[in-house]
Amino acid sequence: MHKHHNKIAYLDDPQRNGGLTAEGLLDQLPIEQHHQVLDFGAGTGYFTLPLATRINRKVFALDRDPVMLERIQEKARAASVGNIELLSDELDDAELREQSLDRILASLVLHEISLLQPLLATMHRLLKADGQLVAIELEPKTGGGPKAPRLTSSGLEQQLSQAGFKVVKKFFPTESLYVIVARK
Repeated sequence: MHKHHNKIAYLDDPQRNGGLTAEGLLDQLPIEQHHQVLDFGAGTGYFTLPLATRINRKVFALDRDPVMLERIQEKARAASVGNIELLSDELDDAELREQSLDRILASLVLHEISLLQPLLATMHRLLKADGQLVAIELEPKTGGGPKAPRLTSSGLEQQLSQAGFKVVKKFFPTESLYVIVARK
């Protein structure tokens, strides 16, 4: 559990997102009260819980780590939030219907995926015709070491385009944090 304690503290730290709170970032995203949303790579629920209080539908929280899902469940119980469904499978194995999601939020997780195209293809299939993928990542610093994020904003834009997405918005809420909104 000690290993997870450090990971949980890191994932819950607003400094990870350039000091912006989850609510502050969500205020800048095209997510509305009626949307069906998937928090992909939900971690500790940093975005899951604020999303669940903003929308009147179910929020799907997908993470492969059962300890992270337990953390989300604990937080949801403590906050009396009941519209979160936890998913522990890989995205293509999750019980989500094709064209069932309005938004997929992927925060600081896509850089961890070694083969991004198959995942982006699955996300594309799960989104409704006007659905959007909202990707939040860190722009790599020049000369970064081996642990530095490896997904530049231009590289992600190219990958999204290859997967059939159209980038509709790109912005930097902080100096190094970027957000790309891509429509199906």
